[in-house]
Amino acid sequence: MAQDIDIRGFEWEDLDSVADLFNRISGAKGTEKELDREVVSQNLSVPSVSPESNLRLAVKGTDIIGYHLTSPEPLIGRAVVAGGALPEFRDSGILRRLLGDSIRRARKLGAGVVHVQTALDAQDDHRLLESEGFVKIKEFWQMRWEGSELPPLRLRPGFCLKSFEPDKDEAMLTEIQNTAFGENWGFCPNTVEQIAARVRTKISPPEGIIFIMDGENAAAYNWTQRIQNAHGHVGFVAMTGVHPSYRGSGLGTAIVVSGMKHLVSEGVNAIELEVDAENTPARELYLKLGYRRVHHSVWYERRLDQPG
Repeated sequence: MAQDIDIRGFEWEDLDSVADLFNRISGAKGTEKELDREVVSQNLSVPSVSPESNLRLAVKGTDIIGYHLTSPEPLIGRAVVAGGALPEFRDSGILRRLLGDSIRRARKLGAGVVHVQTALDAQDDHRLLESEGFVKIKEFWQMRWEGSELPPLRLRPGFCLKSFEPDKDEAMLTEIQNTAFGENWGFCPNTVEQIAARVRTKISPPEGIIFIMDGENAAAYNWTQRIQNAHGHVGFVAMTGVHPSYRGSGLGTAIVVSGMKHLVSEGVNAIELEVDAENTPARELYLKLGYRRVHHSVWYERRLDQPG
């Protein structure tokens, strides 16, 4: 079966098929998390994604049946690979071919390490990755909140909330995100241009990006997103952090609750987020706020100084 499957580069004429493929492989098709063509186009248009070079498609006849997207992060010397194949083609050998293609692409991009995320219970993926020299290095929880009561939002005197203002706050958002997450595993600092593109996607309305301000200084932030389609309305806590200078000031709960309250005010009745399984304080905060674990994922790593 693999002999009649080709691998080729992405072209913008593929966008409709690729959007459908992304949703089918991720399990979002027909659910509240299904992304439309516009959102997929906006995500692929973020600076550094370069889909014409980094998005590779597995094609059988005229049908696109799998993909791998290799995302370069040169500032930290890595590439992140995401993708998959439709269930009926997973045993065709195409996943191994796509993975090999991505490793070659990562080498060409100058990456020293490749990271791949997969589900904890995806044993076929684990066997494939381990046979190609990858090792498990991290676990994450995906958590979901559904309509439980939120605590009151309490801010200490001197602090106030502020929503993101387009064409004004891109640099401030970039600075606090890079500073808050600078020492976290797997975080690559963003450029202002990347942030400017991401805040203009349809799922990231500016009022859903909230700062806690101390005068002119951003002390904490919560970047929420939401998807609304024919199947429902779901929110996401995409990023949330406290500036190192303000840690220990009790702002963590306040900034998370502020974002959740905003999402609920927009009609969202379910909110999802991802957290490092080893980040006990954050994990316990979310559990206390009524989140529950709904999915468990694993990150694999391969260092490219290994043969292959």
